[in-house]
Amino acid sequence: MRAGVVAAAAVALAVGLSACASDTATEGSATTEPSTETTSAAPTTSAQAAGPESGPTMTIDEYVAQNDIVQTPVLPDDPDAPAVTLPIAQGWEDMGDQSPPGAYRAMVFTADPAAAADPPTLIATMSKLTGEVDQAKIMEYAPADVQNMPEFQGMNTGQPSDLAGFDATLIGGFYTKDGTTRMIAQKTVVIPAEDGVYVLNVKADGPEAQQGALIEATSLIDEQATIVP
Repeated sequence: MRAGVVAAAAVALAVGLSACASDTATEGSATTEPSTETTSAAPTTSAQAAGPESGPTMTIDEYVAQNDIVQTPVLPDDPDAPAVTLPIAQGWEDMGDQSPPGAYRAMVFTADPAAAADPPTLIATMSKLTGEVDQAKIMEYAPADVQNMPEFQGMNTGQPSDLAGFDATLIGGFYTKDGTTRMIAQKTVVIPAEDGVYVLNVKADGPEAQQGALIEATSLIDEQATIVP
């Protein structure tokens, strides 16, 4: 499946184009609102983004279940949880009441009428883990949700990254839904705290034709998101 193009586009989306795409994103207008999100990191190579041959066999949810860890969803109004602030790129809007259940924050791209039936989205979730949590295992298993998607083509492994000074792992590529090729990038951030370990997951998803909007939004988030423990 057009391996070279897959590799380049997967890296571009997931990395947020740390150089030139960042400049493009900051030229657009943005509003900063309480929330959470992102997808970026140091550039990887086409070899690392070639296909799904390798990767973790366990998801975070499976790791949690097998190790008697308590997982509690976190919403923005939780006074004891870290406060995450997310910038909204030009052309994107908060989903408000249309947000998926359990989302910490959700945004949708509305600037292109041609994408109205299937617009790109950015969905952030957060959970608190209590128990014997191995943060390295969280990083290791985080990419599996994306790698297990139908006909996934992209990064073979999660790439080390960060968000607002906290360690993260990054995965990106393509998958198939209803016969259509889609792009996806996910950043998982680990936020240690006295009462447990908070895990922030930010996922960008949309049709392949909308990769420009996805890259701009994730680049802006990487530059301007804040996390206050």
